[in-house]
Amino acid sequence: MMEALWLFLCLALAVANHCDYVGCQEEAVHVSLLQVQTNHTAQQTRQMQASTADKGAPQAYYWANRGRDARRSSWAPYRAPTNFSSGPSWIWPNDLKEQVRHSPLIDADMNIYVCTTKRLRKFTTSGNLLWTWNAEPGQMMSASPVLYNGSIYVLPHESHIPTAVSIDMASGTVNWKRHYANLSHSGDAESLSIYNDRLLFGALTNFKKGTDTVVAARVSDGHYLWDFVTDTVLWNFMPSFPGDSTVLFSSTCGTVFRLSLEGELLWRVGAGHDSMCVPAGGAVGPNGLFYAEYRETSEDGAASYVAAHNISDGSVVWKSKLPYRAAQYPAVGQLGPGGPLAVVAAIGDNPLLPAFPETEALLLKRNGGAWRNAVIALDAATGATLWHSQDRPWNDTVAAGDRDKHGEGEGACWPDAQGIPVIAGDGSVYTSSSHHGDLRTIRDADADGIISPWEVSTFETKQCFLNSPSVAPGMLVAAPCWGPMYVFKD
Repeated sequence: MMEALWLFLCLALAVANHCDYVGCQEEAVHVSLLQVQTNHTAQQTRQMQASTADKGAPQAYYWANRGRDARRSSWAPYRAPTNFSSGPSWIWPNDLKEQVRHSPLIDADMNIYVCTTKRLRKFTTSGNLLWTWNAEPGQMMSASPVLYNGSIYVLPHESHIPTAVSIDMASGTVNWKRHYANLSHSGDAESLSIYNDRLLFGALTNFKKGTDTVVAARVSDGHYLWDFVTDTVLWNFMPSFPGDSTVLFSSTCGTVFRLSLEGELLWRVGAGHDSMCVPAGGAVGPNGLFYAEYRETSEDGAASYVAAHNISDGSVVWKSKLPYRAAQYPAVGQLGPGGPLAVVAAIGDNPLLPAFPETEALLLKRNGGAWRNAVIALDAATGATLWHSQDRPWNDTVAAGDRDKHGEGEGACWPDAQGIPVIAGDGSVYTSSSHHGDLRTIRDADADGIISPWEVSTFETKQCFLNSPSVAPGMLVAAPCWGPMYVFKD
């Protein structure tokens, strides 16, 4: 018994992420409307269009994919609600307790698309359900969808065999489906990506979990174009596009790749790894740099870092050590008008699956009595710390909601320590805890480098997050793993 307990303890301290999931049953959707208010101005629309002016990127939508834009910066040029004291404007209660693995998407008309493991739903900005699309029986959706030129793309899979589906955004009807019988797809929380009419997603060739292969398909019909097999583990695969017909991505251990959109390797930095380090990756900034969040092991032990790489050749501009374990992809953006360009990194302890009570108690004791979370803002030019905000401790090893009863066939969410941070146009940073489910907005309003209590607003969802909230002008949409989905409006 003690040997088994010790084995679990060792595995628990080393493990970083998710299990696979299956779906749930049909439902009747009920939406609670608390208030309807639309704040969608022509000026804000022009801001959005300017921020996605890159011709290879998706048609201008407020939140087109995981990480919002083609750079995957998780930065938005517009502001959203920052004070949660009055509560949400409306909610979708998620009565079936379906698992929501990704940030809701927001189109140019402020419609909201939320994807669960089995269904994709479209709501109006005021909460009316417009349509529901169902994956086929036996399929599940673990990858984030993407909006592109009037269609939304999803990647359901069954027994790890993926099928790409293009769905008309207006009607919810299928444009085309493409089954990839020769590919294997993992159940981690990766993202579909589209650039220059190429659909990119992750697959498995040599490893058993995560992603080690980049696949490109034609966006018009899903026809396979090429694949690129790496020698390292990528997790929650989310490539970034700097706007020059190339694509960048990084591994969990800090290996960075730059490919052409024809699948040719332009450069790489770092060695291959056959195991996972942390559930993190990278994002492109507006300054010619790619920022990778990762963990590495050396003779001095294991440590987590953010490194800035020149997009031109991969050379390292700076490298900053993080105080906690790297936990996510970083956000990159300006901290408000006149503020510095920053890299905002989520750091903290990864939740685990439920275990024997004595095992959980031992893990907590070894970790100081609680799981920790924080977010840190670094100067994008130098890597110097701008500010650091500590989340409240979590006296459990399991994410909030993962012990509850879920929809039929649903597995545990088993999220990362946090969702990706989001930077809004006024400099506010939104964080989403995978421990207790707190949604926070943080802003160093007096620019003193210290986050005071009055500079933080918190909304307690009491359900863990797997990914970030989404923002549009005057609107914030947050969807924890087990719901409800909350919509806040100014």
